[in-house]
Parts: sequence; structure tokens; C-alpha cells
Amino acid sequence: MKWTGKKVGLALGGGGVRGFSHIGVLNVLEEEGIGIDLIVGTSAGALIGGAYASGQSPREIQDKIEAYLRSPEFNDSTIKSIGMTFSQENQSIFTKAKTYVMNRYWFAQAFFKPSILPFNDFRSLINYFVPEIDIRETKIPFYAVSTDLITGNKIVFSEGSLREAVLASCSVPGAVAPVRHGDWLLADGGITSIVPVHATREAGADVVIAVIVDRVPSESINIETGKDVLYRAGEITSNMLEASELREADVIIHPQVGDLHWMDFSRAGDLVRIGEEATRESLGKINSSLPLYRRMVRFAGQLIKKEKK
Repeated sequence: MKWTGKKVGLALGGGGVRGFSHIGVLNVLEEEGIGIDLIVGTSAGALIGGAYASGQSPREIQDKIEAYLRSPEFNDSTIKSIGMTFSQENQSIFTKAKTYVMNRYWFAQAFFKPSILPFNDFRSLINYFVPEIDIRETKIPFYAVSTDLITGNKIVFSEGSLREAVLASCSVPGAVAPVRHGDWLLADGGITSIVPVHATREAGADVVIAVIVDRVPSESINIETGKDVLYRAGEITSNMLEASELREADVIIHPQVGDLHWMDFSRAGDLVRIGEEATRESLGKINSSLPLYRRMVRFAGQLIKKEKK
């Protein structure tokens, strides 16, 4: 049998909290013996992908998330307070009133400051999940996608500080201050590549498995204010860019995250399971897209597992 040497790449898309479903995807890929040769991440995909590529198991990443969500640091944070504004969980009238007022206060600050969230708090969050290593030292080759606000170019990090690359990739416009890096002013990779299929091809992948964590759009679209118009226009542009990239993917995994807002942590615990379900549903397509030798190796691994049971 001839060794083809074809590489399988995983493109992990952005989506804030919804990106926790990437952990479920990684869980199933490991369980099924589907080897990944390289990972490219945008925003939340860069955070989870970077942590995994550095050598952390999906279980270790999930444990860190659960510990973080129980920590005083998170419970006293602006991140949680703003997230509660978008939560669909039942809240008391007092809580709703408080979050409504604070939401207006924080968003008013965006007109006078570069971000809503305290930069150092967000940096500490990245540091909590991602080790301080050079990207070239990761166990699995890893790339993080960001956007230069000066030139408008997509920036793909393949070397340098892993933490800094993930921080730049996750800097959501308006929510997190952009990151200075030489002549670049870097913001969220999702501005130019919400799901980094093209960057995964460019990194050398012959087979691309793309994971998108978009929420299901509301059935009714209300456009009544200038803010509504701007938001909807940005949403349309993002959807068009995403569709263009997804046409180049071999497999698309789409966890059904519903209409969960990217900052709503209230249903974070369900996202890993949702990612697992979506990946299992895609196993047929994944298997058929793999090079022949990969399919044979996977099949042999499954036979060994059955014999051990």
C-alpha cells in the first residue's frame, strides 16, 4: 500500500462561549482514532485549539472551564455580568433591572474606551487556559487567525507566543481592546475568517474538517434602529464570508447551539455534549473523506477496541 502522506486539518471557528462545543468534537475524534495533523483556530476556536494542541486533553480543558466558572474571579467579573444580560434563564425582576442598567452603562463606555471588558482580566483568562510557549512547540502544529485593523488583512500566527496569538485572535471588537504587535493592531480573527478553512488549506491540509458554532438566527428580524441596521449588515457580511470558506471544506460539523449568545455562560455545561453529538452524526462523512490508509488504521483500531471489550 502506497503511503500518500495526506494531511488532515481541523478548522475551529469562532463563537465565544459556543466554542466550548469544540471540546466535544475533540472528544469524539480521539475516541474514534481520527488523527489530526494540524489545527487552525479563530477566536474561541483558537483558545480551545491552542490549549489542545499544546498537549492538554479534552477532559483537562473541560475541567479547567468548569473550575473557572465556579471561581470567585469569574463570578465577580464583568464578563459574567454582561453575559447575564443575554441569558435566557429565568431571572428575578431585580436581576433583570440590574443587568439592564449595567448593560447600558458598559456599552456607553464603548464610545469613550477601546473596549467594554477590562483588558487585564481578559488576558488572565487566556493565560489560565493556554501555556506560555512558542507556537512552534505545540504537540500538534497550530495556527491562530487574527485580523490587522490597520490594513484589513488576515494574519495567521505560526510562531511566537501562543498566548499572545490566542489573545489577538480572541479580541472581539468593542468587547476586548485590540492588541498591538509591531505595526499591526490586531483584533478578532472572525472579522476576516470566522471559520478558518482557507488558512487550514494554506497550512498544508489536504483534508479539512471545519467546525462552525454559529447560533440559529431568530425567525423574526426586527430592524427598527440604526444599531439594528448596523448589526444586521455586519451579520450578513459575516455569513457571506463564512459560506465562501465553507465551500472549500471537506467535512462541516455544526453543533446545534441554538440561539445562545456568544457571552451567555448559562448553558455552557451542555455545549460539550452538543459538540459530541454533532461529530458522531458526521462520522460517516469524516471517514469517507480520510485518505485510505487513515481509514484502514482507524478500522484496525476499532477492531482492537472490540476485542479488548
